[in-house]
Amino acid sequence: MIVSWTRHARVRFTERATKYNINYGDIEFEVKRQKVKIKEEDKIKTIFKINPIFLTVVKKETKDYIFVLTLWESSEEEERLWKTK
Repeated sequence: MIVSWTRHARVRFTERATKYNINYGDIEFEVKRQKVKIKEEDKIKTIFKINPIFLTVVKKETKDYIFVLTLWESSEEEERLWKTK
């Protein structure tokens, strides 16, 4: 499956990469794995943990392609969802 990033998502990733020492491979692995997946209208929100933080990614996807739209630190509610699943 091919993962592509919007310019906005790349900027958001860069900010978090310098702060938390993460890389694209870490994020893309979790985005493909989709442990916690919440469907919205035409988008999918994926919540995951990369030590020491929880992150949320909003994406669009097809059978062969994932398009990452944005990325942010998860809220307490999103963390709670991840911990219960």
